[in-house]
Amino acid sequence: MTASSLAFNAFLLVSCLVLGFVLMRSRMLKGELWQATLTPLSSIIGSGFLIMAPLLASIVGIGAPVAILGIVALAYAIGHVIRFNILHVEPRIAGGQLSRHSQEIEYLSCIALVLAYVVAVAFYLSLLSNFLLNYLNISDPNLERLVTTTIILFITGIGYFKGLSGLERLESFSVNIQLAVIFSLIIGLFLFSMDFLLERELHLDYPKRDVSTQSRMLAGVLLIVQGFETSRFLGDKYSREIRVASMRNAQIISGILYIVSVMLLLPVVQQIDLLDFKMAEIINAMKPVAVILPLMLMVAALMSQFSAAVADLGGGGGLLRENSHHRLSTGLGYVSVAVCSILLVWAVDLIEIITLASRAFATYYFLQTLLALIYNYKDCPPMAKMTLVNEILFAGLALVLAYVIIFSIPAE
Repeated sequence: MTASSLAFNAFLLVSCLVLGFVLMRSRMLKGELWQATLTPLSSIIGSGFLIMAPLLASIVGIGAPVAILGIVALAYAIGHVIRFNILHVEPRIAGGQLSRHSQEIEYLSCIALVLAYVVAVAFYLSLLSNFLLNYLNISDPNLERLVTTTIILFITGIGYFKGLSGLERLESFSVNIQLAVIFSLIIGLFLFSMDFLLERELHLDYPKRDVSTQSRMLAGVLLIVQGFETSRFLGDKYSREIRVASMRNAQIISGILYIVSVMLLLPVVQQIDLLDFKMAEIINAMKPVAVILPLMLMVAALMSQFSAAVADLGGGGGLLRENSHHRLSTGLGYVSVAVCSILLVWAVDLIEIITLASRAFATYYFLQTLLALIYNYKDCPPMAKMTLVNEILFAGLALVLAYVIIFSIPAE
């Protein structure tokens, strides 16, 4: 290794440590808005930050940056629906002022989301355990399930005894580590990509498919950027205005990170077998960028799955409390989600049912969009009708989400 490469690796490591220290110590980032932003942010970037670039490249090749722009924009539009419901529909839910059809749709959407959270928690932490044990060259399915169960119990214990604040402290720690690593990753990738594009031509060898198949695969990828809806179920601690702002901030921050990372990762993705890529290959492919990055990304991969599981456990607990009309405490909500997740870990191969979890999230968004539209025609005061732009947007989103539910397929 040359002196310059040693200096570059040292620079990336120091940059990561400095940013991590700033994030941990910043008073501004300990404010109410940032604390509320942590839950949706950790869920969004934990859902698929490291796999988004190779996944999109395996579907549309060099068109991956355009695809991620579309996915982020669509996710932001869906977030707009959830934010509309927080501000306008949620108060009428609390006051029992919704029509029967609206109440039924809200109930069905909550069932879909609880199921999605149960599977998501089990899936994220199973990935974490699998990745950790593979890194240690251990292949034991029962040990993997035991590690997963232990982590679920640890997170649930924090949530039950320390409440939402306890979970937020876990999220704060893991998300700050992620953001510090991502910052260093972007610096390294930017310099690497500039040198690469000046000397070589980008060429991605990906399986050629018809447009219909590509669109169905992209429909499934949409759900990788889910997680923003967790803001809705933080009402125990935060006002509606704070939750709306936290969701918007989380989507903007994560959207920028996704778009920039996909663009900068394409030269690295060129070295991966896009016919059958694995997370370990993505991390190993970082060695040409900087020797330190694979280790840093391994830490980020563990933290991303951990923080996403914490966020979804928190969202699931809050959701169960809200829909039991506060008869079920948030702590018992966490326990309920955890018990069901543990049963899934020991009974089912979660890799095979993650597509069902994606459809469950899509179903929740679809029903929430219908709820907003029905509210507009049946439940809101005459002077509070939504604008024509919102009506057209929400109707269009309902059609797109129906397509995702019916036609989405996993990338192969």
